[in-house]
Amino acid sequence: MCFYLKSAKYKKYHHNFYICVGNHKKRRMKNLTIILIFISLFACNQTTKKSDSQIEKFEKILGGQETIYLNEIIADFDNYLSSKYPDQKPKFKTYLTDISELKIKKHWEIDSAKLEKYRASNLFGKYDTLYPDSVWYDGLSFSIKYPDDEFIEEMIPIKRKGENLNVDSTITSLKNEPRFILTKQSKLFTALDSINQSDSLIITYFDAKKAVGNLSPSILAGGLKYYLNDDNEYFAKRIFIMDMYGI
Repeated sequence: MCFYLKSAKYKKYHHNFYICVGNHKKRRMKNLTIILIFISLFACNQTTKKSDSQIEKFEKILGGQETIYLNEIIADFDNYLSSKYPDQKPKFKTYLTDISELKIKKHWEIDSAKLEKYRASNLFGKYDTLYPDSVWYDGLSFSIKYPDDEFIEEMIPIKRKGENLNVDSTITSLKNEPRFILTKQSKLFTALDSINQSDSLIITYFDAKKAVGNLSPSILAGGLKYYLNDDNEYFAKRIFIMDMYGI
């Protein structure tokens, strides 16, 4: 505690005492500042350790080869971000903003030559391909019947003014549109699911997938950007890129 004394003579007489008490206050403030900095650094360190632990668990379940492939994909994506946003930071958040605001018409994709190699691994899920066994038109809608399903899908064509509907061509096209049946879940999905409750970004992503199914790039980008931070960017990048290929 410091005292304000009006008497100049008294101040001069007690000059040493005043400075001594003042220094004591400064020492206390300095010690308090050091403690606060220590607590802050400790909290940051704990967050970093938690994030590192999540990554270790994720990559362990993902598997060695799949982790290598996924890191290669992200490295290529990061190179794209560096070339597209050379003077902007944070680059990934800027990219998500551009996607969510529809400023980018064609988003980044995995190199087609590498994609075939990646798909052969367990990084991607395995699917059976089924084609309709019958398609017909009743004058109002097209009906589609798959061999594995007792239900019949219906599609009502939307014709523009002055446009004629080519029924035969449409039936042929629908017969050649496959349905993909998941037979083996990807290791990526399994690895993400293992840390599902560890971060609000991952929790919200899984909730959205269960509620809606497929997400458009713009909607996914907007959602990820809302929850994005330095600790979950590792997962956010992998979710955004791989979701387009069906996690």
